[in-house]
Amino acid sequence: MSKRTPGEYQTLPLLPLRDVVIFPGMMMPFVVGRARSVAALERAMESGKRLFLAAQRD
Repeated sequence: MSKRTPGEYQTLPLLPLRDVVIFPGMMMPFVVGRARSVAALERAMESGKRLFLAAQRD
């Protein structure tokens, strides 16, 4: 991973999570079924393996 200067932005694929909150450093399995979520995971695997996980509000 390269170092970034303060104020530099990075675009990450987003994966919204239902009924779960994941904190930094946690490891847990989760099911991904929607096509857009699968595409986000594939983009993460292609580009440095970083992914933005967000809790989804209903």
